Amino acid sequence: MDRETLAQALNYADLTEYQSEAYLTLLDMGVSPAVEVGRESDVPVSQVYDVLRSLESKGYVETIDREKLYVRPCDPGVSMDELESRGELLHDAAEEIRERYRQPDRMDARVGVTKRGETAVANARDLIGDADTVVELAGTYEQLAQLLPAIREAREQGVVVRASVYVDDGQTPPEGFDPSGALSELRGCSIPGPFLVIVDRHRTCFAPNTRSDEDYGVVIYDRILPFVFHWYYLTCLWNLYPTLYADETDRVTYVTMEEFVCDCHSLWNEGYELEVVVDGVDIATDERRTLRGLVVDLSHLRDGLDLSRLALSDMGAHKSFVLVTDEGTVEVGGWGAVFEDVEMRTISLVGLDAGSLPLPSR
Repeated sequence: MDRETLAQALNYADLTEYQSEAYLTLLDMGVSPAVEVGRESDVPVSQVYDVLRSLESKGYVETIDREKLYVRPCDPGVSMDELESRGELLHDAAEEIRERYRQPDRMDARVGVTKRGETAVANARDLIGDADTVVELAGTYEQLAQLLPAIREAREQGVVVRASVYVDDGQTPPEGFDPSGALSELRGCSIPGPFLVIVDRHRTCFAPNTRSDEDYGVVIYDRILPFVFHWYYLTCLWNLYPTLYADETDRVTYVTMEEFVCDCHSLWNEGYELEVVVDGVDIATDERRTLRGLVVDLSHLRDGLDLSRLALSDMGAHKSFVLVTDEGTVEVGGWGAVFEDVEMRTISLVGLDAGSLPLPSR
């Protein structure tokens, strides 16, 4: 480091220009008369005594009274400790300023807008770390790769994680991208879309796709708005596209009532016994409940539907099913359930047998 840069660093440590100049000169000279420090440096001789006394008070030098006033540098251990602590403080302050810049400028307590889309990805990483039940996400391979460590931790905690990745024709995953142990299922979306993460139905991160001429992000902490993003994800980014990867499991797990009904209604209608495990929330107590039993009734359909070809677009109306458990009969509803006994979080199909019970009238 050259002398000019070193002097600038000392200035950052609250030394004046004259103090820095006198101290660096003294380091070169060693023990010296005070007046000689003034002659060898740019400090005026008339001020050198005051400058050296001030350096002594800061612990940088010590004076020796002889026939002349001598001065020598102190052991730099103490003074440099302070300089290093100031450096750490400045470094930490710079990091904090960068972090605060990335944080959303909140419009209120529920919705915030960030200045860059990358910040939405960073926020998503933190939110995924707090996931409890379900994470739905869409993004490029690069964006998914940034989230893989957080996703993997969530998956290890039993969270269902499903992702849509935007792929061009023939595109393959980048080297090192491994969804095993991180994703429950990965689908390939052929049309570029936004970065989107929905966590446990009440937290959402959104940013325009990489081809957009605008750069911003949206962070939502709410129980209503994520429902809109969820339906967009379900109908535009998930349901239409092929599966690229699925983890091995001994059960089929659904994270929406709509998908469960679409897949299983025809089986139930033909008389199969559907044994399911429901992880949900009790509407009356707002406490988590896990139920296991047989589906004995489905109530969801509007008049005139072709029951043999149900689609997600048919699922906009009220839908629920009745479950017979060891605890009794329980009605299970989907996202936003109000009138049912339990609002489902996940439904796992664990048994499928030819029915021995008579079909209910419908």
